[in-house]
This record gives sequence, structure tokens and C-alpha cells, in this order.
Amino acid sequence: MTVVLLCLWMAFIFGLSSQNADESSETSGSLIASFAEIFYPGFDELTKEEQEQVIGSFQFITRKTAHFSIYGVLGFLSFLTFVSYRRLRLISRLSLSAAVCLAYAISDEIHQLFVAGRSCEFRDVCIDFCGALLAITVSALFSRYIKRIYKHIRTVGADEKQ
Repeated sequence: MTVVLLCLWMAFIFGLSSQNADESSETSGSLIASFAEIFYPGFDELTKEEQEQVIGSFQFITRKTAHFSIYGVLGFLSFLTFVSYRRLRLISRLSLSAAVCLAYAISDEIHQLFVAGRSCEFRDVCIDFCGALLAITVSALFSRYIKRIYKHIRTVGADEKQ
């Protein structure tokens, strides 16, 4: 099941990367406008040009945060996919998760070379991979914490039965 979710998320990323530059800017711009209406006092009273300036000033950080977050989800799904392979050592499972995310980030940027107005950015590969690595690390730590709690509960339960 997790493999299916991983593949669906990769298809989602591919779809976003297939947007030409104008479509991609419109997607992030409409997201920024939605947040600005809520968090930017007086945004609705600004002229159209002023609103576009506000939106433009947040474009870069929004787009890079989206890269980081979207690949964070990819890292989490990749972790879930590989963590179930018990025959592999934990370090191998984590390495495979990270390798899949890195390979997909690289292929995604190469894919953008063939999309109108888009480019291949090494910086984006780094941002993508950092988002994936953070999610994999947090997932692994959380998983380990849950296992300890579960082991403690089993131990306490076994002691009470005796």
C-alpha cells in the first residue's frame, strides 16, 4: 500500500513540474494571495499592482518552501515503504529511502529542462533532498520512540501477569 502512495505522490510532483512557468507562477501566486487575504492586514484594500508586488515579494520563499515540504512528504512515504523490509538493516532501509528521494529530485529537475520557461536548478535538488532527509530522520526517530514505548508496555504487561 505504501508503494502505491509513494508512486501517487511522485505522479503528483511530476504533474506540478509539468506546469509551464506561467502556470507554476499562477499556482504559487494564488496560494500567496489566499494567505495574504488572511494574514496581511489591508491586503484587500490594496490596488491590483500593490497586491502583485506583495505576492511577488513572497514568490521565492513560497516556492522553495513548497519544494522542501513536498519532498518532505516524499521522504516520509519513502521511509514508510522501505522500513517494512525487515531483511535489510536499518541503515540500508534509510539509505534506500534517501537514495530514492535524491534520484527523484534529480530526475524532476532534469524533467523541468523540457518544460517551457522552467529550468534545472541544483539549488532545488538540494532543497528537495533536505526536505526528504528531514522527514526520513524525523520518521526514523519517531518510529524508534514508538517501538520503545511498545516494548515498555509489553514488558510491564508481562510483569503484571506473573
